[in-house]
Amino acid sequence: MEIVVSGLAAGGLFALVAQGFVLTFLTTNTLNFALGEFMVVAAFLALAISSWGWLPSAGKIVFVIAVFGVLGAWTYRLIVLPFSSGHNDTRWLLSTVGLSFIIINMTTNGEGVLRQPLNYGGMDEVVEFLGVRLPSQQGLIAVTAVLVTIALVMVTRMTGLGTRMRAVSEDAEAASLMGISSKRIGMIAYGLAMSVVALAGVLWAAEVGVSPQLGEPLLVGAFAAGIIGGLTSLWGPLLGGGIYGLVTAAVGESAGVMWGEVSGLLIVLAVLMFRPEGLLGRRVDVKL
Repeated sequence: MEIVVSGLAAGGLFALVAQGFVLTFLTTNTLNFALGEFMVVAAFLALAISSWGWLPSAGKIVFVIAVFGVLGAWTYRLIVLPFSSGHNDTRWLLSTVGLSFIIINMTTNGEGVLRQPLNYGGMDEVVEFLGVRLPSQQGLIAVTAVLVTIALVMVTRMTGLGTRMRAVSEDAEAASLMGISSKRIGMIAYGLAMSVVALAGVLWAAEVGVSPQLGEPLLVGAFAAGIIGGLTSLWGPLLGGGIYGLVTAAVGESAGVMWGEVSGLLIVLAVLMFRPEGLLGRRVDVKL
Protein backbone atom coordinates (compact mmCIF):
# COMPACT_ATOMS: atom_id res chain seq x y z
CA MET A 1 0.00 0.00 0.00
CA GLU A 2 2.89 2.36 0.68
CA ILE A 3 4.17 1.78 -2.87
CA VAL A 4 0.69 2.36 -4.30
CA VAL A 5 0.14 5.63 -2.43
CA SER A 6 3.61 7.02 -3.16
CA GLY A 7 3.37 5.97 -6.81
CA LEU A 8 -0.01 7.65 -7.26
CA ALA A 9 1.25 10.80 -5.52
CA ALA A 10 4.22 10.98 -7.89
CA GLY A 11 1.89 10.27 -10.80
CA GLY A 12 -0.21 13.27 -9.82
CA LEU A 13 2.79 15.56 -10.24
CA PHE A 14 3.62 14.05 -13.62
CA ALA A 15 -0.04 14.38 -14.67
CA LEU A 16 -0.15 18.06 -13.74
CA VAL A 17 2.88 18.84 -15.90
CA ALA A 18 1.62 16.57 -18.68
CA GLN A 19 -1.52 18.70 -19.03
CA GLY A 20 0.80 21.33 -20.46
CA PHE A 21 1.64 18.95 -23.29
CA VAL A 22 -1.95 17.83 -23.86
CA LEU A 23 -3.46 21.32 -24.01
CA THR A 24 -1.09 22.45 -26.76
CA PHE A 25 -1.15 19.21 -28.75
CA LEU A 26 -4.96 19.11 -28.75
CA THR A 27 -5.32 22.52 -30.35
CA THR A 28 -2.10 23.16 -32.30
CA ASN A 29 -0.52 19.72 -32.83
CA THR A 30 2.67 21.09 -31.26
CA LEU A 31 4.48 20.48 -27.99
CA ASN A 32 6.45 22.93 -25.90
CA PHE A 33 9.66 21.12 -25.01
CA ALA A 34 10.73 24.04 -22.83
CA LEU A 35 8.03 23.29 -20.24
CA GLY A 36 10.54 22.04 -17.68
CA GLU A 37 12.56 25.21 -17.97
CA PHE A 38 9.45 27.38 -17.71
CA MET A 39 8.70 25.58 -14.45
CA VAL A 40 12.08 26.81 -13.25
CA VAL A 41 11.35 30.38 -14.29
CA ALA A 42 7.97 30.23 -12.53
CA ALA A 43 9.66 29.03 -9.36
CA PHE A 44 12.24 31.83 -9.51
CA LEU A 45 9.48 34.39 -10.08
CA ALA A 46 7.65 33.01 -7.04
CA LEU A 47 10.89 33.33 -5.09
CA ALA A 48 11.42 36.91 -6.29
CA ILE A 49 8.00 38.07 -5.05
CA SER A 50 8.20 36.17 -1.77
CA SER A 51 9.12 39.44 -0.02
CA TRP A 52 5.84 41.09 -1.04
CA GLY A 53 4.36 41.14 2.44
CA TRP A 54 1.24 43.01 1.30
CA LEU A 55 0.17 40.10 -0.89
CA PRO A 56 -0.98 36.81 0.72
CA SER A 57 0.53 33.52 -0.38
CA ALA A 58 -2.49 32.58 -2.49
CA GLY A 59 -2.30 35.96 -4.22
CA LYS A 60 1.38 35.43 -5.03
CA ILE A 61 0.63 32.07 -6.63
CA VAL A 62 -2.22 33.59 -8.65
CA PHE A 63 0.12 36.38 -9.77
CA VAL A 64 2.68 33.85 -11.04
CA ILE A 65 -0.03 31.88 -12.83
CA ALA A 66 -1.37 35.04 -14.50
CA VAL A 67 2.08 36.18 -15.64
CA PHE A 68 2.81 32.80 -17.16
CA GLY A 69 -0.57 32.69 -18.87
CA VAL A 70 0.45 35.83 -20.78
CA LEU A 71 3.96 34.47 -21.32
CA GLY A 72 2.57 31.23 -22.72
CA ALA A 73 0.38 33.05 -25.22
CA TRP A 74 3.31 35.07 -26.53
CA THR A 75 5.56 32.01 -26.58
CA TYR A 76 3.15 30.47 -29.07
CA ARG A 77 2.89 33.68 -31.08
CA LEU A 78 6.63 34.36 -31.32
CA ILE A 79 8.38 30.99 -30.87
CA VAL A 80 5.97 28.33 -32.15
CA LEU A 81 3.57 29.80 -34.71
CA PRO A 82 6.21 31.14 -37.13
CA PHE A 83 7.73 27.65 -37.30
CA SER A 84 4.57 25.54 -37.70
CA SER A 85 3.07 26.16 -41.12
CA GLY A 86 1.55 22.69 -41.44
CA HIS A 87 1.54 19.08 -40.25
CA ASN A 88 4.85 18.40 -41.98
CA ASP A 89 6.57 21.47 -40.53
CA THR A 90 8.36 20.48 -37.31
CA ARG A 91 10.64 23.46 -36.94
CA TRP A 92 8.71 24.34 -33.76
CA LEU A 93 10.45 21.37 -32.13
CA LEU A 94 13.85 22.99 -32.68
CA SER A 95 12.63 26.44 -31.63
CA THR A 96 11.20 25.20 -28.31
CA VAL A 97 14.25 23.04 -27.59
CA GLY A 98 16.48 26.01 -28.38
CA LEU A 99 14.42 28.15 -26.03
CA SER A 100 14.91 25.57 -23.28
CA PHE A 101 18.70 25.77 -23.71
CA ILE A 102 18.58 29.56 -23.49
CA ILE A 103 16.57 29.43 -20.25
CA ILE A 104 18.89 26.80 -18.75
CA ASN A 105 21.95 28.96 -19.44
CA MET A 106 20.32 32.13 -18.14
CA THR A 107 19.04 30.60 -14.91
CA THR A 108 22.21 28.61 -14.20
CA ASN A 109 24.57 31.52 -14.86
CA GLY A 110 22.31 34.09 -13.24
CA GLU A 111 21.18 32.22 -10.12
CA GLY A 112 23.70 29.42 -9.61
CA VAL A 113 22.95 25.76 -8.93
CA LEU A 114 22.23 25.90 -5.20
CA ARG A 115 18.67 25.23 -4.07
CA GLN A 116 16.86 28.12 -2.41
CA PRO A 117 13.85 27.50 -0.15
CA LEU A 118 10.45 28.90 -1.10
CA ASN A 119 8.66 30.01 2.05
CA TYR A 120 5.07 29.75 0.82
CA GLY A 121 2.88 27.44 -1.21
CA GLY A 122 3.93 24.40 0.80
CA MET A 123 2.62 22.23 3.63
CA ASP A 124 4.98 20.70 6.17
CA GLU A 125 2.54 18.27 7.79
CA VAL A 126 2.40 14.54 7.25
CA VAL A 127 -1.01 12.98 6.71
CA GLU A 128 -2.13 9.37 6.93
CA PHE A 129 -3.90 7.98 3.87
CA LEU A 130 -4.99 4.33 3.60
CA GLY A 131 -2.69 3.55 6.49
CA VAL A 132 0.31 5.19 4.83
CA ARG A 133 2.05 8.34 6.06
CA LEU A 134 2.34 10.77 3.16
CA PRO A 135 3.83 14.29 3.05
CA SER A 136 0.96 16.76 2.79
CA GLN A 137 2.61 18.59 -0.10
CA GLN A 138 2.63 15.47 -2.27
CA GLY A 139 -1.02 14.91 -1.48
CA LEU A 140 -1.77 18.56 -2.29
CA ILE A 141 -0.09 18.25 -5.69
CA ALA A 142 -2.00 15.05 -6.50
CA VAL A 143 -5.34 16.58 -5.51
CA THR A 144 -4.48 19.71 -7.50
CA ALA A 145 -3.83 17.56 -10.58
CA VAL A 146 -7.29 16.01 -10.28
CA LEU A 147 -9.02 19.37 -9.70
CA VAL A 148 -7.18 21.04 -12.59
CA THR A 149 -8.12 18.18 -14.90
CA ILE A 150 -11.79 18.42 -13.92
CA ALA A 151 -11.72 22.19 -14.42
CA LEU A 152 -10.14 21.86 -17.88
CA VAL A 153 -12.67 19.21 -18.93
CA MET A 154 -15.53 21.44 -17.78
CA VAL A 155 -14.10 24.41 -19.69
CA THR A 156 -13.74 22.42 -22.91
CA ARG A 157 -17.18 20.77 -22.59
CA MET A 158 -19.38 23.51 -21.16
CA THR A 159 -18.12 26.86 -22.48
CA GLY A 160 -18.03 28.66 -25.80
CA LEU A 161 -14.25 28.81 -25.59
CA GLY A 162 -14.15 25.05 -25.18
CA THR A 163 -16.38 24.61 -28.22
CA ARG A 164 -14.01 26.70 -30.31
CA MET A 165 -11.00 24.79 -28.98
CA ARG A 166 -12.61 21.49 -29.92
CA ALA A 167 -13.47 22.83 -33.35
CA VAL A 168 -9.87 23.86 -33.99
CA SER A 169 -8.71 20.49 -32.65
CA GLU A 170 -11.01 18.59 -35.03
CA ASP A 171 -10.33 20.65 -38.16
CA ALA A 172 -8.52 23.98 -37.97
CA GLU A 173 -9.20 24.80 -41.62
CA ALA A 174 -12.96 24.23 -41.33
CA ALA A 175 -13.00 26.17 -38.05
CA SER A 176 -11.34 29.15 -39.74
CA LEU A 177 -14.08 29.14 -42.38
CA MET A 178 -16.57 29.51 -39.54
CA GLY A 179 -14.74 32.59 -38.26
CA ILE A 180 -12.72 30.88 -35.52
CA SER A 181 -9.13 32.12 -35.35
CA SER A 182 -6.82 29.14 -34.87
CA LYS A 183 -4.02 31.57 -34.04
CA ARG A 184 -6.01 33.05 -31.16
CA ILE A 185 -7.07 29.61 -29.91
CA GLY A 186 -3.45 28.49 -30.05
CA MET A 187 -2.39 31.46 -27.92
CA ILE A 188 -5.13 30.69 -25.40
CA ALA A 189 -4.15 27.01 -25.28
CA TYR A 190 -0.49 27.86 -24.70
CA GLY A 191 -1.51 30.38 -22.05
CA LEU A 192 -3.58 27.78 -20.20
CA ALA A 193 -0.81 25.21 -20.54
CA MET A 194 1.82 27.56 -19.18
CA SER A 195 -0.45 28.57 -16.29
CA VAL A 196 -0.86 24.93 -15.26
CA VAL A 197 2.88 24.32 -15.54
CA ALA A 198 3.61 27.46 -13.49
CA LEU A 199 1.29 26.17 -10.75
CA ALA A 200 3.10 22.83 -10.81
CA GLY A 201 6.45 24.59 -10.62
CA VAL A 202 5.49 26.66 -7.57
CA LEU A 203 4.01 23.70 -5.69
CA TRP A 204 6.98 21.47 -6.48
CA ALA A 205 9.48 24.21 -5.58
CA ALA A 206 7.74 24.66 -2.23
CA GLU A 207 8.68 21.07 -1.44
CA VAL A 208 12.16 20.66 -2.95
CA GLY A 209 13.42 24.24 -3.25
CA VAL A 210 14.12 26.51 -6.22
CA SER A 211 17.00 25.68 -8.56
CA PRO A 212 17.73 25.55 -12.31
CA GLN A 213 17.44 21.74 -12.14
CA LEU A 214 13.88 21.87 -10.79
CA GLY A 215 11.97 20.86 -13.91
CA GLU A 216 14.39 18.54 -15.67
CA PRO A 217 13.68 15.37 -13.61
CA LEU A 218 9.92 15.79 -14.14
CA LEU A 219 9.93 16.24 -17.89
CA VAL A 220 10.50 12.57 -18.77
CA GLY A 221 7.79 11.40 -16.38
CA ALA A 222 5.36 14.06 -17.60
CA PHE A 223 5.95 13.21 -21.24
CA ALA A 224 5.57 9.52 -20.42
CA ALA A 225 2.27 10.24 -18.66
CA GLY A 226 1.03 12.09 -21.73
CA ILE A 227 2.06 9.32 -24.12
CA ILE A 228 0.58 6.52 -22.00
CA GLY A 229 -2.72 8.28 -21.34
CA GLY A 230 -2.97 9.94 -24.74
CA LEU A 231 -2.01 13.42 -25.88
CA THR A 232 -5.53 13.96 -27.25
CA SER A 233 -7.36 13.36 -23.96
CA LEU A 234 -7.49 15.67 -20.96
CA TRP A 235 -8.18 12.64 -18.75
CA GLY A 236 -5.16 10.87 -20.23
CA PRO A 237 -2.46 12.46 -18.04
CA LEU A 238 -4.19 11.26 -14.85
CA LEU A 239 -4.31 7.67 -16.10
CA GLY A 240 -0.85 7.83 -17.65
CA GLY A 241 0.67 9.50 -14.60
CA GLY A 242 -0.90 6.94 -12.28
CA ILE A 243 0.38 4.00 -14.34
CA TYR A 244 3.86 5.47 -14.75
CA GLY A 245 4.08 6.40 -11.07
CA LEU A 246 2.89 2.98 -9.87
CA VAL A 247 5.17 0.99 -12.18
CA THR A 248 8.29 3.01 -11.44
CA ALA A 249 7.60 2.96 -7.69
CA ALA A 250 6.92 -0.80 -7.57
CA VAL A 251 9.87 -1.82 -9.73
CA GLY A 252 12.14 0.76 -8.10
CA GLU A 253 11.32 -0.64 -4.66
CA SER A 254 12.17 -4.20 -5.66
CA ALA A 255 14.94 -3.76 -8.21
CA GLY A 256 16.37 -0.28 -7.69
CA VAL A 257 15.63 3.24 -8.88
CA MET A 258 17.38 2.80 -12.23
CA TRP A 259 15.25 -0.22 -13.17
CA GLY A 260 12.17 1.59 -11.96
CA GLU A 261 12.74 4.36 -14.47
CA VAL A 262 13.57 1.85 -17.20
CA SER A 263 10.34 -0.05 -16.54
CA GLY A 264 8.33 3.16 -16.92
CA LEU A 265 9.95 3.85 -20.29
CA LEU A 266 9.25 0.28 -21.38
CA ILE A 267 5.56 0.95 -20.70
CA VAL A 268 5.83 3.99 -22.97
CA LEU A 269 7.40 1.89 -25.73
CA ALA A 270 4.68 -0.74 -25.40
CA VAL A 271 1.95 1.90 -25.71
CA LEU A 272 3.65 3.44 -28.75
CA MET A 273 3.83 0.00 -30.40
CA PHE A 274 0.32 -1.27 -29.73
CA ARG A 275 -1.76 1.89 -29.18
CA PRO A 276 0.20 4.92 -30.37
CA GLU A 277 -2.69 7.32 -29.70
CA GLY A 278 -2.54 6.43 -25.97
CA LEU A 279 -4.91 4.48 -23.74
CA LEU A 280 -7.56 7.22 -23.69
CA GLY A 281 -6.53 9.08 -26.83
CA ARG A 282 -8.25 9.08 -30.18
CA ARG A 283 -6.64 8.38 -33.51
CA VAL A 284 -6.08 11.57 -35.49
CA ASP A 285 -6.36 11.40 -39.26
CA VAL A 286 -4.04 13.88 -40.96
CA LYS A 287 -5.30 15.41 -44.18
CA LEU A 288 -2.61 15.55 -46.83
